[in-house]
Amino acid sequence: MRPMVSRERIIAAAAAVYASHGFRGATTRRIAEAAGVNEITIFRQFGSKEALINEALTQMSADPHGLPRLPDVPADPQAELTAWCEAHLAFLRANRSMIRKTMGEIEERPEAGSCSVKPNRSAAADLKQYMRGLYQGGFIDASACRDADEDSLAHAAGAMLMAALFGDAMGRDVMPDMYPQPPGAAAALYVRLFLRALGVRSAVERPAPTPAARGRRTGAAPSVRHSSTPNTRQ
Repeated sequence: MRPMVSRERIIAAAAAVYASHGFRGATTRRIAEAAGVNEITIFRQFGSKEALINEALTQMSADPHGLPRLPDVPADPQAELTAWCEAHLAFLRANRSMIRKTMGEIEERPEAGSCSVKPNRSAAADLKQYMRGLYQGGFIDASACRDADEDSLAHAAGAMLMAALFGDAMGRDVMPDMYPQPPGAAAALYVRLFLRALGVRSAVERPAPTPAARGRRTGAAPSVRHSSTPNTRQ
């Protein structure tokens, strides 16, 4: 008896064909050839091309998607954020063709667009929580976090870091001179500017952690002072 073709193999083939040809060009014939199966197998296992492509996009955007999380309690912001940004940047670069296709077809297939941005949204939420940890851990001067304007500046700083990573991944091969060289140094440079914008102290310069930060170390529920991330006055 002939073994059933792996669904994962067909999904991987669909992702590769879609990344190269887009939705209209990703015919079941092309996908079947890439997977080494006949078209009827695709319809038997997935029902339609649209269902198969949607499954491929869903898997790409699934959470978790192999990316590390930032620690709940910051200890070394430069090292922690650089490793995190390098991993996120590598993920975006590896999937840039598929992300570009979904963005190019977003008006025709808006549901696909939501899949392409899900990893970025998840990463942005992780970064926002980490920025709260920087405040609670004493890395950011609490006296500078007095009003909603500072929260807005912090939100903008996080948005700029995420935009830098996304823009680098999507645009470097088209406009290489626009981004830091060599490519492997980009994440660390983005992080240095981000931490400078926030006015983050080094581990040596910071005071003792706040009670909220100590509570997070022992498992107690933290007391978050701001509804959004604080920042120093610029």
